[in-house]
Amino acid sequence: MGLDSRSRFDWASQPPSAFDIVTAYFPETNPKGELRLRPCLILDVLQDEETAEYGCRISFGTKNLKILQRQSIDIIVQNSLHLDEMGLPYATRFDLDAKNIVVLPWSSEFFGCWRGFPSPRIGFLLETYRRDYAYIMAMREINGRA
Repeated sequence: MGLDSRSRFDWASQPPSAFDIVTAYFPETNPKGELRLRPCLILDVLQDEETAEYGCRISFGTKNLKILQRQSIDIIVQNSLHLDEMGLPYATRFDLDAKNIVVLPWSSEFFGCWRGFPSPRIGFLLETYRRDYAYIMAMREINGRA
């Protein structure tokens, strides 16, 4: 049974959860400004009290791991079993710098589906990485990097 045009966008009416891994359009640095669908980590889900529309505070994912420089301040997933469990196709670093965390409306304008996926949700952050996130954010707060 094929999908009709309405059902393709039904995912937008069901918001993701914190720590879901989704695919969102995020600006590239090279070529500068070009939008590309890439894995992102949902940090918070927000809802507008007036419109009831959802927004997501997200951290973008990158293949540029920068392990030595970033291992203690970002979430880096490179274990192949964990990558499979989380739905990530390649080793990924989720950048937690405040300047790179954005809030996007939960809509098809900002989130999209990779081929073969019915929604932008491709997986979720495993519990061990959630604990790492809490620790990293606490240390960022202490060190003035939050």
